[in-house]
Amino acid sequence: MQGIRNISIIARITMLEGSRKQVFHVLVLFAMFLIFGSATLAKFDQHVQVKMLNDLCLFSIFFVSAIIAITVTVTGLPGEVEQKTIYPIVAKPVRRSEFVLGKYFGAMGTVVVGMAIMTTAYMFLQWFYLGHLQPATLYIVLVLLEETALIAAISLCLSTVCSWPLAWFLSVTLVAMGNMKFALYDSLMSKHQNAFNSVTILAIYHLLPNLESFNFKDALVHDLYVPNAYIVQTVIYGFMYTSAILTLAIAGFAKKEL
Repeated sequence: MQGIRNISIIARITMLEGSRKQVFHVLVLFAMFLIFGSATLAKFDQHVQVKMLNDLCLFSIFFVSAIIAITVTVTGLPGEVEQKTIYPIVAKPVRRSEFVLGKYFGAMGTVVVGMAIMTTAYMFLQWFYLGHLQPATLYIVLVLLEETALIAAISLCLSTVCSWPLAWFLSVTLVAMGNMKFALYDSLMSKHQNAFNSVTILAIYHLLPNLESFNFKDALVHDLYVPNAYIVQTVIYGFMYTSAILTLAIAGFAKKEL
């Protein structure tokens, strides 16, 4: 129980700090501008305009949430070490694993606040144009939240082994590669690689997170049916991958000299 209490205290402080950062306010305002601006993109008929609204709003929610998650997580642990604010904490009966998990859940708390604001604006526009909310909206946003949680775990893990600018760059690169995983693999393997390169590409392919599996945006935009089994598999995959990355982050921070 003491461990859970320590994690919750650190998470609450981290969430408050993240919510007060100017970058958080700027990113959320930018997303709100894109969301409300999507309503005036073009004078199409209502059916086409709703599709454009869904497409741009979901992209804005994911993009801004991912940037918030990366920015807050990559600066969290290194910032505590540089400012030496971590020493009074670890001097108390607080395990390093509890500190890492507290920073992670605090960062995700900041993401949830931002995503809630953006989703509320999006659902308002959806209701305004359609007169009702599309049922698939809620589960798609929740899946986007899980994808963002995975991205935050990767960024946090990278921040334990390298400086925050490098961790930020690598996080963005991995997110881009994870969203183009299959196309990138097909492109590289089509160039008749030798045995060593083929094995290396195959290893990277399996280690990269499959962020494309979290993309249900087309299902909402084009009214496509998504089997419940696939949604469950995606949720389980995201949970397992996130747990594995957080375990690596805890191990990396445990070995870090303070």
